[in-house]
Amino acid sequence: MHANLTRMLGLLAGLMLAAPVAAEPDIAWGGELFADNCAECHMVPHNDEWFKARADAGNMGSYDSLRTQVQGCANNFGLPWFDEEVEAVTAWMNQEYYDFE
Repeated sequence: MHANLTRMLGLLAGLMLAAPVAAEPDIAWGGELFADNCAECHMVPHNDEWFKARADAGNMGSYDSLRTQVQGCANNFGLPWFDEEVEAVTAWMNQEYYDFE
């Protein structure tokens, strides 16, 4: 019985170590994705001042609401983005315009 328990604990420990760890978003890649997929619509008339005013007015209240908006845009425009792309664009927009914690 003791040997089986030891093997099971060893297997469990191995599986825990093999679990993927969430990586930090690639902000530079987010900027590239934004430039390639979003800027055409969002920079006319949505320029830097527009984004800053939106953040200052509280229309985009948190990092999570920003991520939800990015995901919504990706869905609406049929972008085949995975969570990594959404998170990268969200992180880039946050760095450039919103500065949420």
